Amino acid sequence: MRTKLFIAFIFLVLFALLSNIVFARLIMRDFDDFVNGTREDHLYWILASVEGSYKNGIWDHHTLHETLHWGLMLGFETYIDDNSENRILSSTDVVFSMDSYMLRRMKSFLMLPSGKGKFIWYPLYVEGKEIGKLYVRPLERIGPVLLKEEIFRKRGREFLVISFLMAGGGALFLSVLFTIFLSTPVRRLTAAAEKIAKGEFLFRRPEKRRKFKDEIDRLTDTFGYMAEALQREDLLRRHLTSNITHELRTPLTIIRGNIEAVEDGVMSDTNEVLRNINSEVLRMISLVEGIEDITRAEASFFRKGETEEIDLHDFVESVAGSMRKLVEEKGLFMKTGGPSIVVRTYPEKLHIILKNLLANAYNYTTKGGITITWDKHRHDDAEGFYISVKDTGRGIEQENIARIFERFYRGADSTGKGLGLAIVKELAEVMDGKVEVESASKKGTKFTVKF
Repeated sequence: MRTKLFIAFIFLVLFALLSNIVFARLIMRDFDDFVNGTREDHLYWILASVEGSYKNGIWDHHTLHETLHWGLMLGFETYIDDNSENRILSSTDVVFSMDSYMLRRMKSFLMLPSGKGKFIWYPLYVEGKEIGKLYVRPLERIGPVLLKEEIFRKRGREFLVISFLMAGGGALFLSVLFTIFLSTPVRRLTAAAEKIAKGEFLFRRPEKRRKFKDEIDRLTDTFGYMAEALQREDLLRRHLTSNITHELRTPLTIIRGNIEAVEDGVMSDTNEVLRNINSEVLRMISLVEGIEDITRAEASFFRKGETEEIDLHDFVESVAGSMRKLVEEKGLFMKTGGPSIVVRTYPEKLHIILKNLLANAYNYTTKGGITITWDKHRHDDAEGFYISVKDTGRGIEQENIARIFERFYRGADSTGKGLGLAIVKELAEVMDGKVEVESASKKGTKFTVKF
């Protein structure tokens, strides 16, 4: 036993050393990625601001000056050329136009006016038309900003050395715990991982529930969530593939039939053939757009995420406000009503749900309008909230209500893709909510989502 413990001790020490080295490299790489990512965000902001300064075929030099000024403060030397390679403005011009106080402050943390390295250029576009190029290169940083980055790296290395020494001191104790307490659940997780690798996503979590969970318990719960998400994703992928195959077969068959009819001389009206083919191509484009919509929605299905507290009144008003002008241009009204209450939910998923319900109401309402209400509600002695979207549109036949949440299902007079309500239902289920429908033909529809 002592031999095994000694071997385990040596193994853990070596493992701790290796893990610290790997971790050191990863954390430094992540830190560098973070710094570089921040710089890229700043660069895209500058790019967008420069493009926004070009209005009605004229450069707004005041806005350009402010943008390049901010670019300097963010650590970039820049200049702008138009399509004829004429210089519009450069950060050097901005530096020379600064007052002495501002210039002195900026020189305390940047080497002005020139940067280092080669310039990288980015094309500038307005309404799809190239208007010039933005040239960028980094300025050399000095002073406290650079010092802080070095301090972070130094302290990171010190932390890793200390953690290695502590790991070595506790390796013997950990080896005993590893042998006695960790082997069983680890073997179980290993077996489950092997099954998942083979495509068997069914994972049964232990029925025993502890009041206080340790790392292995949390790992088991997280692994179970992952297995359930993979199982759901696999089912959705198969279902989506089947639907896509079914939806594409019809337009492709029609296109092929029209082409064969022309080749066989059955159809001589070329314009009619082209109209038929164009109609089916547009149908396939609509299908692809629908797949993109549901792909974005499914991206949120499998992110467990964190709940956030939001003011439901402000949230609904914001989403409704983004569609209000479109609704009013159609000659419809949009009413909202509900108290200002704070709820804990998943804002990203809730936004997709509400936006799809509003789009559905807009598409199938030709007179009257849309009413959105929300409030608290109680269910099984637990407090929750609901959001309702009611329209005065064509309504839904009772025999079709059971199918409206199926992917790619469309009614006889539907012009949509048959995905919006499917996304609503699936996202609501992910959030432990449910969708209720009240509808009558030619009298409108009311969707209520309860959480």
